[in-house]
Amino acid sequence: MTEQRRKLIGIGGLVVGSLVVAAGLTVAHFTNLPTEDVLGNEVLPSIPRGWQLYTLGQLTAVAGTQIMVVAAVYAWLWEKPLTWVRAGVASLIAWYQLILYFGIIPSEMLNLAQGPLEWTSRTAFTIPAWLVLNNDVSVSWLTIKDALVAGYYTNAFIVLIVGVYMAQEWIKKRADAAPVVEISTWGRPMRKGSA
Repeated sequence: MTEQRRKLIGIGGLVVGSLVVAAGLTVAHFTNLPTEDVLGNEVLPSIPRGWQLYTLGQLTAVAGTQIMVVAAVYAWLWEKPLTWVRAGVASLIAWYQLILYFGIIPSEMLNLAQGPLEWTSRTAFTIPAWLVLNNDVSVSWLTIKDALVAGYYTNAFIVLIVGVYMAQEWIKKRADAAPVVEISTWGRPMRKGSA
């Protein structure tokens, strides 16, 4: 594939990802508006409301950001010689991904559970007394919320560690397969001269 075609695909992916992000944020914004203003007037009554649409809009925006990340990596980083600029761009993309996966997504999970779902003060289920020596044991939605977020963090961290390890192994295999270039005493690649 030519370099020009790769860049066009990358730019197209950035445009598509931007449009998906804009659509997702628009849905999330308008479906989370209050139904009445401070004076009691209806606010945009034709727009449906609810946490389902709001969450769908957020998930759509996240999907758009991932399209943009994949497009940028494919167009400007994938299978290219590593330079300081490319390493800087790759580190910014990695930083953004870590902020998204370890900061924004868990925060929005907690906001959803504590806000519209009201998982802070309700009982989810009660364990039958005969299972717990005739004691009264109930599990609240607050406990389930915390368990879900802790499980998310644990699994995301495991995926991060395994992903970094696999990337290192892949890079090592590529480096081992690369042709060996002899280096002169002065640090320059050796060239064969014509006799």
